[in-house]
Amino acid sequence: MAGSRRPRARLSRNGGRAGASTSRWRLSRRWKRVIAVGGGFFAVCVALVAGLVVYGALTLPDINSIGQKTGTIRLVDVHGTVLAEVGHDATNRHNVTIDQIAPILQQATVAAEDRNFYNEGAINPARILKALVDDVILHRPAEGASTITQQLAKQAFFGTDASKSPLRKVREALLANQLDSKYTKQQILEQYLNINYYGENAYGIENASMAYFGKHAKGLTLMEASLLAGLPQAPSYNDPYNNPDAAYARMHYVLGSLVAVGNIKQADADAVDPLVGGSSPTPEQQTAQQTNQQALHADLQNGKPNTAGPAPHFVAYIQDQLQQIFGATDPQYLQGDLVVTTTLDLATENLANTAVAKGVAKLLSSGANNGALLMINAHTGAIEAMVGSASFTNNAIAGQYNIVTASRRPGSSFKPYVYEAGFKNGTLKPDTILQDTRAQSQKYGGVTDFDSRFLGPMTAARALTLSRNVATEQAADKAGIQNVIDLAYGMGISEKLTPQEPNLSTAIGTSAVRMIDHASAYAAFANGGHKVVANGILKITDGAGNVIRDYSTPANLGDVLTSQQAWTITSILRGYAKQWNLHFRYDTAGKSGTTDHFIDAWYMTYTPDWVVATWTGHTSGSNSAEQGMNQVFGTATGAAIAVPFVNSLSKPSAFKPVTGALSDCSQSDSALVSPSGCPTPSPSPSVTATPSSSPTPTASPSPSFTLPAVTPTPTPTPSIAPTPTAAPPAATAARREEVAVAERRRAG
Repeated sequence: MAGSRRPRARLSRNGGRAGASTSRWRLSRRWKRVIAVGGGFFAVCVALVAGLVVYGALTLPDINSIGQKTGTIRLVDVHGTVLAEVGHDATNRHNVTIDQIAPILQQATVAAEDRNFYNEGAINPARILKALVDDVILHRPAEGASTITQQLAKQAFFGTDASKSPLRKVREALLANQLDSKYTKQQILEQYLNINYYGENAYGIENASMAYFGKHAKGLTLMEASLLAGLPQAPSYNDPYNNPDAAYARMHYVLGSLVAVGNIKQADADAVDPLVGGSSPTPEQQTAQQTNQQALHADLQNGKPNTAGPAPHFVAYIQDQLQQIFGATDPQYLQGDLVVTTTLDLATENLANTAVAKGVAKLLSSGANNGALLMINAHTGAIEAMVGSASFTNNAIAGQYNIVTASRRPGSSFKPYVYEAGFKNGTLKPDTILQDTRAQSQKYGGVTDFDSRFLGPMTAARALTLSRNVATEQAADKAGIQNVIDLAYGMGISEKLTPQEPNLSTAIGTSAVRMIDHASAYAAFANGGHKVVANGILKITDGAGNVIRDYSTPANLGDVLTSQQAWTITSILRGYAKQWNLHFRYDTAGKSGTTDHFIDAWYMTYTPDWVVATWTGHTSGSNSAEQGMNQVFGTATGAAIAVPFVNSLSKPSAFKPVTGALSDCSQSDSALVSPSGCPTPSPSPSVTATPSSSPTPTASPSPSFTLPAVTPTPTPTPSIAPTPTAAPPAATAARREEVAVAERRRAG
């Protein structure tokens, strides 16, 4: 009907709007179920957390027992003989009051570790949340979430319990709250500074001040305080004696923190900062860096080490390993009762100490004042002896600096990796002819040998035995320098800690390695190709005798060489000692190395049972720059240290030739090359031979020319030239070996 209004549709349950309402009603019910389930889950979580908190509160240690959970870590050798006891109970820890601690040290600690310490409670929720996001969600290293109060609770009450269990964290938070309620901030800081571990077996800031700088904590300067305040984060890693670069970086951070919170001015920081200017310093800042580093290094020589003992460098090494096992940034493992059974044999260690001390004394007139030795089991990597310096307590030679774990250039002791890479990929054989010629030298930028001579074409076996630089660079060129580097990495040289430069000079040892890695890599030559890694711990037990870590069965790391490939190198290196007139009692394989200006002199030797690495040099406690020696070659190190040490050991297993090796040179005792490319066989050295007492034993010269006279210059030149085709002489140990002087390199 026109003009009439259409009736409004009636809402019904089954149609139109009624249906839409029903749909919304059903959706609402679904969400109600979700909310109900979620609520129930939340209630369960709350109940669990509440129960955890209640249980944690009921089982808390007595707050009045703070600092008493400070047990002893006993280190024993493989036979159970005690090497050292470390930890609060075995240390004359000297607590001091807060007024006996330099204010700048207090400020540096707070600035570096907990800038809101004086304004926050026992815990900092914002830092905890950020750490959780970094660690759990973003999977990146988290910044420390703990306040100083929490760290005090953790170190004082939980000993070696390095777990991150919810119950442990609850107890830690509850104890931190109790501490915060009972003590003032200054009292908390005082207890924290007295319980902290600072490395070098120094517990508490007073002991640390004496250990590093020979002074009381009250007298610490800005430079000293900024170093010490950075140590508790990772005391062994940041140790300024063993890892100065890490110590400098941490100190730079602490100084920056002090500037950021307004405790000092930037000019004050720059006056002591070993890394002033950061990663992009101006020339003026580079000069300031060197000045500040030298001042810090000189100041550190005033320190008074807390312990020496029969194997101090090894003990420090094991402490560092324990930190890695229980948490590199958490030193609390040192505060419980542990027994660490190590791989060291104290009797062998004593022999090694004697060999290094007497060997360095022999070479003292030639400028050597320091030495080192490492012996590992060729099959397991177990460290049987470790001497990191000639005298741990001698600050004049920076005796606490551990050469075994330091990065140093290996010189020609690196060359076996070059030839092995070529033998492995088929680009070289022992009888491959290489060119020790002027033309080849010029092709590679002018590399020369110690004698500035060229001996002409020679086999690869002879080039390795005579350690010729030009021929070795050609060998690396043929094998492919990256193949050489990759093999070295695969055998044990650390790519992370000592990256090798991809140029031919690396083939003759111009890139640094660590002795501990170098020995591990040589073990593959000794044991027939199996990879091992040097290690020092067999097992760790707690105070109740429970084994909490067991390393008695080394991990199977596989083979990096075939037995034939390993034997090809060994058969050549067995003739090295004879060639250089080194009088080992036993049949050994070996290789020497000497670096530019005679700064590093190495001798590596091995049998099927063990690898022994030795080194001599001139270190100084007042000058961080290395000083060269006077014609101390790697073979002189071999004669002075390696020979007496090896000759003091029990007879090792005999080498067993491997069928199928390239041009088997198993009887090589001479560098006179046969038509096959292998040295002419001759009888093995007598096991009753007595080593010469001289570090430069006399050898019979070849009739082809006269041996050069000794000269004081570090770049010796023979007095007459041999003809290119003349047979090489049997040279003296201190003269005919390649030298790093012989490794003068072109730029780049």
